[in-house]
Parts: sequence; C-alpha cells; structure tokens
Amino acid sequence: MITLSVDDKPEISEMIQHLMTKIDPSGTHMTANTAEQAFRLISKETQIVFLDVEMPGMNGIDLAKKIKEFYPTLNIIFVTGFTKYCYEAYGVHPSGYLRKPVFEEDLRRELQNLRYPIDAPQSRLLVRCSPFAVFDNEKAFVFHRSRTLEMFAYLIYRDGTLCSNGELLGILWDGDPDKAGYLRQLIKDMIESLDEIGERNIIDKKYGKIGIRHGSVRCEGELDRIADEFSWV
Repeated sequence: MITLSVDDKPEISEMIQHLMTKIDPSGTHMTANTAEQAFRLISKETQIVFLDVEMPGMNGIDLAKKIKEFYPTLNIIFVTGFTKYCYEAYGVHPSGYLRKPVFEEDLRRELQNLRYPIDAPQSRLLVRCSPFAVFDNEKAFVFHRSRTLEMFAYLIYRDGTLCSNGELLGILWDGDPDKAGYLRQLIKDMIESLDEIGERNIIDKKYGKIGIRHGSVRCEGELDRIADEFSWV
C-alpha cells in the first residue's frame, strides 16, 4: 500500500506511519505535518490518506475536499481526538474515522473496510493440501508450537469462515474445556509467527472468532484433502 499520514503533530503522524509499516512492511508509508506538504506528496498512486481534522491553516476537512477534487477514489480516513467533528467530516464521504490515540487493531479494522478496496498483494505463503505443509517463499514454514499447524490447517480448510473457540476446541480436543488456555496460546503463536514474516493480514479476527481470509493464501490441491489427512470428518 501507499499511504500518507497528515498531522500537525509529528509524533502522531510518525506513530501511524510506524503502525502501517508494521501492518504492511512492503508498502510505502509517508508523513506530512501541513496541508501544503500533504498535497505535494499525494499522487494518483496514493491509496490511503490519514487526516487529522484539526490543523492550523487548512484543516483536515477542507484538505479532504480539495483532495477529492483531484483524486475522487482516494481513501480518506479522518483521525481526531474530538467527536464534535464527526458530522462535518462524514459530509466529505470518507472511508473511515479513527479516534486518538490510534491503536493497531483500530487501523486494521479500517483497512478491512475501505470505501475503495485495495487489491491485496500476493501472499508469500503457499499451502500444500496433501500432505499438508506450509511454505514461505518456497521454504518450509514452521510455527513455534507443533499443534498450531493443525489449527492453521483447519482454518485453511474452512476457507474464510470465522470459527469460534468452541468450534476449535471441538476439532482439536473433542470440546475439552480444560484446553481453552492452550487454545489461546496456539492462536497467539499463529498470529505472532505470521506477524514475523509480515503475513498477519491473512488473519480475520472479529466478534470473538478467527479465520483465514478467503483467497489470501495460495493453495495447491483440494481443500477436502486436508480434512482427510487430519480425520476431522
């Protein structure tokens, strides 16, 4: 992705830049501290602009209107610590709205619900359905915990469906409630392992459920073969 964070406070724009670099390490993530700087940096390749609403000179809402004149399909996400601007900001038809302080999960939520979706880059992961294996740029990919692989395999098999903890407990341990703590460790291991190679975005986690985004990972073979190998059905 190509993004720009605009805030008159450098520590805010740099914080969003840092979070975006963590989420999308292969992208280009820029900062600006005035409307003039921002407009010089924005181009037709820019995909997302994070705009502080209250800035000296030209404020974020007026800047958004100007940006829309030249780049009508650019995703604009307003960032502010004040709710009083919500009504006026939404009159610009932005992609989203973030409250300060901004956290990583807030950013991920907005990225998943862009007004103008961005085509996801091809994942570096490849899954072989039978015998089940995961490869990172053609090298074997290993989770820190061995049982994490089976959970990951099940989420791949479910092909984008969000799974509850109860469903995963049922698959992995016949519903044993005593394994709930261990399941949380496996989920943490999966997220951290994928995060280490910049692939955390393939995880869809909301409403207390988790899944692997449909089409986010290349798969060789039929998904049904995964279930046959692990004897889930």
